[in-house]
Amino acid sequence: MTAVLIAADVRFPLERANGVQIVKTAAALSRAGAVATLLVRDSDPRPTDEILNLFGIAPGGVRVRRIAVLHRRGSFVVPRTAFLARALAACLAALHRGAVVFTRDLQLADLLLSVRRRARVVYEAHAVESILYGERGALYGTADRPQAAKADRLRRREARVWRRARAFVATTTGIRDTFTEQFGARTDVAVIPNGCDVPADRTFPGLATERPPRVLYAGQLYPWKGVDVLVDATARVPAARLVILGGIAGEADAGRVRARAEALGIADRVELRGHVPQAEVARELARARVVAVPVRQTEMTRRHTSPLKAFEAMAAGRPIVASDLPSSREFLRHGENAWLVPPDDAAALADGLTRLLGDAALSERIARTAFDDAVAFSWDARARRLLDVFAEIA
Repeated sequence: MTAVLIAADVRFPLERANGVQIVKTAAALSRAGAVATLLVRDSDPRPTDEILNLFGIAPGGVRVRRIAVLHRRGSFVVPRTAFLARALAACLAALHRGAVVFTRDLQLADLLLSVRRRARVVYEAHAVESILYGERGALYGTADRPQAAKADRLRRREARVWRRARAFVATTTGIRDTFTEQFGARTDVAVIPNGCDVPADRTFPGLATERPPRVLYAGQLYPWKGVDVLVDATARVPAARLVILGGIAGEADAGRVRARAEALGIADRVELRGHVPQAEVARELARARVVAVPVRQTEMTRRHTSPLKAFEAMAAGRPIVASDLPSSREFLRHGENAWLVPPDDAAALADGLTRLLGDAALSERIARTAFDDAVAFSWDARARRLLDVFAEIA
């Protein structure tokens, strides 16, 4: 039986995409027969089982070890260095006991592999961090400018982990290929995309019939996510109601999107709901006539994104309109399980929405195919592939 320590410097709970991905993967590994332990920050007073329930995971569904945090002036704070020190000790102890350490934390992986080269450490890349850092200002709409020294530090760190990790998992082929292009070829590399919940007893739900038809976006509101383009497109589709789940009320992103809807005179048919629990996302998916994944084109998004919400829409049997990017085409096929449109093009996105809203036969065919395809992207399927990787290095 494979023992796996999944180390992640995230709040627990963190119900954003990265938090969901980490917890769901850990639980799926447990269901697949691994002795999986999730190592996270202890940032919430609630019992572990209560927090797991927020992710739809039954009590005891995964072992969780919570690293104690500091309490300062009423807020929970854990300095990055403190987490790294405690996580490093826990990972070294797990390695000594024969476990595999699985992490998407680049710095932690680098530290571990500097202390114990070629240890049973499997790094999971969800981005090429040096590229992500270089685009950070544009991606998140900030004035951040990359510093050459930090960019070089990230690149050298990635090169070391690429060379030293016993196995390397990338969530897209584009990430794998970028690492290969930058640092040379290596063995023991697997491309395993993100996943979704696929209940065994599910049936295709049919298209939503609510009027006016609801176009759903679920995710963060950062500029690179393309929500601004979606709002512009919605102004061209007067029959649709846009429902946006995500972002935090009062933050700049939500204010920017709301202001755009008001400027276009469509605020009365744009719902900005902010962050909602996963159960509410599932309810809104059931009501949605179409789901939009309007990711903008950048160096990072072209090849390196594996969006959870797209997989969740597939599993829910909802027709998807998505940006046509190489990363999207790794799991979406135009006219078969999604309708792909040029990125950054509000008119093209509006045409795609109009097409699916107006053609029920096409929408249902696309939704059914996506619904069937989702089985290959379940969390359980992901866990089985990861266990194959772990078995090869054991």
